Amino acid sequence: MIDQWSKAKTTVFALRYEKFHGWNFSKCLRDELCTLIPQSGRMCLLDDVQDWDKEAILCLSSTHLAGDNPLRKRGRLAAVHGLEYGAQAAAVRGELLMRASAAPPRRVYRPRDGYWSAKGRDHHSERELSMKRSLVTGGSGEIGAAICRRLATDGLHVIVHGHLHPERAQALVDEIRERGGSARACAFDVGDTGAAEQAISALLDEGPIQVLINNAGIYDDAPLAGMRPEQWRRVIDVGLHGFFNVTRPLLLPMIGTRWGRIISLSSVAGILGNRGQTNYAAAKSGLHGATKSLARELASRGITVNAIAPGIIAGHATENVFDEATVKVLVPMKRAGKPEEVAALAAFLASEEAGYISGQVISINGGMV
Repeated sequence: MIDQWSKAKTTVFALRYEKFHGWNFSKCLRDELCTLIPQSGRMCLLDDVQDWDKEAILCLSSTHLAGDNPLRKRGRLAAVHGLEYGAQAAAVRGELLMRASAAPPRRVYRPRDGYWSAKGRDHHSERELSMKRSLVTGGSGEIGAAICRRLATDGLHVIVHGHLHPERAQALVDEIRERGGSARACAFDVGDTGAAEQAISALLDEGPIQVLINNAGIYDDAPLAGMRPEQWRRVIDVGLHGFFNVTRPLLLPMIGTRWGRIISLSSVAGILGNRGQTNYAAAKSGLHGATKSLARELASRGITVNAIAPGIIAGHATENVFDEATVKVLVPMKRAGKPEEVAALAAFLASEEAGYISGQVISINGGMV
């Protein structure tokens, strides 16, 4: 129907094509296409790339209108030639996709511009760039560390956050890497809006974060009648304002991937209350309302939002407060929980299998009412 010479003279003037890993289309893609479709003389495939995004390439070509174009008759192109354009565009797209899957170039997400750039950073491996990325605030603590280990075991790249003890965060990163996992450390004050925004912006330069564990929190207990204003503010700043400071800048890049998991660590105190912890209980119960509201906002975007409310969990924070006899009185299961049990729940909520669970506050407390 159209001979080989006609095929050689065909010009692709517009090509719908998903972004090819952040290439500079105006040069690189033109050169690539020219190796895939035969051409001759001054005929070219993409005369001028006008614009491109994740959906399409917008190209301008004048050669299909040239008077010496053998496909042009009386100022028009036959409909069959339009089919030829489409067929070649589809063939090129298929070829490029095969090449992309065979050897994907290094790339990095630029949140301000909303695209993947080919300018990757040398200290990130291709393996790391292909992983889902997770951020665990308070990752240097006992529950946070258990969650980091579990997420790394499940194949996620883990960013271990530690503010007061960055050396612990780095030690955990080293441990995860020695076990074959992928991790890095970061340090900033989640209660400081400016510091959190700056640190998270740097993390997003390396790619979107699709799993967020809001685990950072502090205690500063006192009966409310004797509580100092700074005790109230600091616990709220870290436990509740920290949720906002960390979560908000991650949302648009996460929405762009159409998949995400946001999990906040609350406490049984946020459900039942606890004497001497009015500030802590206020911060944690505030997380419950934020979790339920944000879950509604993000439900259509493939992102779930949940909270975990642990009871008495074994570790340094509880061993000096609850002795074995007290635990047996308070907890129907007659024991304290393990950080690994909390981590297992967090890992499930972060998985594909938990895609229909959102807006929930899930207790893990050994049967405490």
